[in-house]
Amino acid sequence: MSFWQQVLLLLCVALPQVRSDYFPFKGEKPLYAAVAGGSIAGRTTRHSAQWQPPLLQPWDPLRSTSTSITVSWTAGWNPWCDVAYYELQARRPAGHPLKLASRLGLQYGEADTESDIPFEQKVTMQDEAWTQWGLQYKGRGRVFTKLVELGTPHAVQFRVRACGKVFLDGCSEWTPVQTTHTVLSAAQDKVNFHIRGTGKNAHNYTVIEINRITIYKRRDETGLVLAVFSRLDFSLQWLRTYDTHRNRSEALLMSKDIRRFNQTFFIVVASAIAWEWHAPQSLVKTMEFCGAYHFGQWAHIFGEQKHYESPASDLQQTASQEEFGHPYAFIGIPGIGTGNGWESLMHNTGHYLPINAKPQEAVIRGVSYYDYVFRLYRMQDVFPTKSAFYMKATPPSAGTFHNPIPQIKRAAMSSNMPISSMLPSYVPYVGSLQKSITVIIEANETVPPFNFAFLLVTSAEVRYTDPRPRNFWVTEIERIWEGSSARYFRNGTLFATGLALYSRSCVDFVYHDFNFASPELCGDNFTKCCDKIDVPQVTSATTEGRDTKRDWMACSIGIAPTLCKNSEKVMQVNQSKDGTHKWPFPFRVIDWTS
Repeated sequence: MSFWQQVLLLLCVALPQVRSDYFPFKGEKPLYAAVAGGSIAGRTTRHSAQWQPPLLQPWDPLRSTSTSITVSWTAGWNPWCDVAYYELQARRPAGHPLKLASRLGLQYGEADTESDIPFEQKVTMQDEAWTQWGLQYKGRGRVFTKLVELGTPHAVQFRVRACGKVFLDGCSEWTPVQTTHTVLSAAQDKVNFHIRGTGKNAHNYTVIEINRITIYKRRDETGLVLAVFSRLDFSLQWLRTYDTHRNRSEALLMSKDIRRFNQTFFIVVASAIAWEWHAPQSLVKTMEFCGAYHFGQWAHIFGEQKHYESPASDLQQTASQEEFGHPYAFIGIPGIGTGNGWESLMHNTGHYLPINAKPQEAVIRGVSYYDYVFRLYRMQDVFPTKSAFYMKATPPSAGTFHNPIPQIKRAAMSSNMPISSMLPSYVPYVGSLQKSITVIIEANETVPPFNFAFLLVTSAEVRYTDPRPRNFWVTEIERIWEGSSARYFRNGTLFATGLALYSRSCVDFVYHDFNFASPELCGDNFTKCCDKIDVPQVTSATTEGRDTKRDWMACSIGIAPTLCKNSEKVMQVNQSKDGTHKWPFPFRVIDWTS
């Protein structure tokens, strides 16, 4: 190194060092530290006002897994200095899920009719509903992955800012808050459900099924089945059947039990056989509090007043609710308000021996989605079946399944009514064997002890018999009840061989006792009522060599259609006896720990 190079090097070391920027500051205001948002008493700092903050990249659930959340952001920029690091902060919902969910009305959050999305977003961002901001990351990288516990529904809000190297450089403004969450498995994120209610003439299993797991499947109980699920994890919290049809105390108890639960629960109700007779007004108000709408009309007609029929007019407007056993299914939330729940209601139509045609059941199918921010399950895609008569006051047309009487005959019937203007627009058609058995017995002249069918005796004592072959001498009651009867002339001599009346099976049951039969009252295998209920019939001449069911006692179509042997019974068992367990039943969707 030459002499002059050494001198130049010493001068550079000895002279004072200064800091220069690529873009020199030309402002007239003095320099101040970057505090209080870039200004002190209205005086601008050198760098803070020049920051271009980073932007969080648009977030999508695809950026998350069941154990991680990934966020990224664009680069921050300042013309006066370099970016030294980024600060990423995060926070989570604070306290119980109701603390945040209660800020949004149930009508907005659950009923899709008038959903207010901007209002929901505003509620979501309220600071008092979230924990304090905490530093998650500090560095020059612009991608961050937060790890969480497996299976935990985890919602997190993020914000980020860029900062300079020294104190005077300061930091940029925080980015707008971005809400993210983990992703549960498909079976937990979206829960499928199937609710089916049955009626007196719509015989089938009453079913409550969640995620293809059967919670309840029975056809041997009467009343309303109540199942309560927690909206936090879709765990089963309550399951019981209340005989509201025959016991008013059971109906009052059901109302009291529903009132135990708040808006963090789903209320599921399904009918079994019949339920209307003793449903009181207190149960109606409870169901309407949970979102029901049509439930109250039968309580008004049957449960709270006497029912007077009139052959001339429909003074009480009850014709459309004749008979019991309307299939009914319901899903609601306590506090959601009348009519805001999901309700399925069908006709109680009954047909004669409908082997391959059955009335519709009340069915609700749908999907419940997990809301990661509010940490609750919400009903979104729900499809309840409902007859047009109850939904739009449109009665079924004449000649259809639910109203099979032709219009011509109906017009002829109504012309004989004295007050035609007060006739009901629709009267349910119930033509089941249970309803018609008395008419069938009388129409076939088999009222004991006289069995005079297929015989005509004139006033001159001339006897005429049916000219058809003897195997056609079978009345309708004999066709469905073990074959031909023994028949006699008026003088007591035998006219046609066959069974004597009391040689048939279960005579008292067919004539009288079937009116009081039920799965609960008939004992094991229904031996207290009749030992021939729902058993195969032996081959006889009337069956033309084919083994058939006993039509008169068969499950679903006989005079006691609710009596079915070997029926399946599935019902979740309560494993908690003291009522204090978090999960009293073994069924749940999420094993949550957050």
